[in-house]
Amino acid sequence: MNNSRKIIFLLVFLFILFSPVFSQTIKEGSVAPDFSVTLRSGEKVTLDSYKGKVLFLHFWGTWCPPCRIELPEMDALAKKLKTQGENAKMDFLAIAISDTKKDLTNFMEKNSYTFPTALDETGKVAFAYGIQGVPTSMLISPDGKIIKIHVGMMNKKQIERFVADYAE
Repeated sequence: MNNSRKIIFLLVFLFILFSPVFSQTIKEGSVAPDFSVTLRSGEKVTLDSYKGKVLFLHFWGTWCPPCRIELPEMDALAKKLKTQGENAKMDFLAIAISDTKKDLTNFMEKNSYTFPTALDETGKVAFAYGIQGVPTSMLISPDGKIIKIHVGMMNKKQIERFVADYAE
């Protein structure tokens, strides 16, 4: 076996050996990690800001084609929840990752999106939640436990099923 094959074999072996270390550690039923982010409006929020309601936590990026496809439905859901006011059983928060403030602002304004979103500038929140790809959506119970996780794009029907017990 020549040196380049040995190196490739070793790299593949190491990847397989250590891939469980990098796999998502947040599971349904786990306690949701606390976070602190600043919304585009300037308001700082933490996980505790949503205590008492289910939180639809959505990780996404302006550069992500599947995210762009599902965002109109996410925006519609957020608007629907906003009209319910204090009677809403659920809140919505989107966290953009691997983005810049300028790109996020331009993207939101260009598309007239109004859903609450924040930028995870350091990647700390995404890391805490074990995010390996976007879009990733989670439902967090009023007492801070992960209820559901969905990795990948959702269409309108999938979003409706995902939130069926919490959004009217």
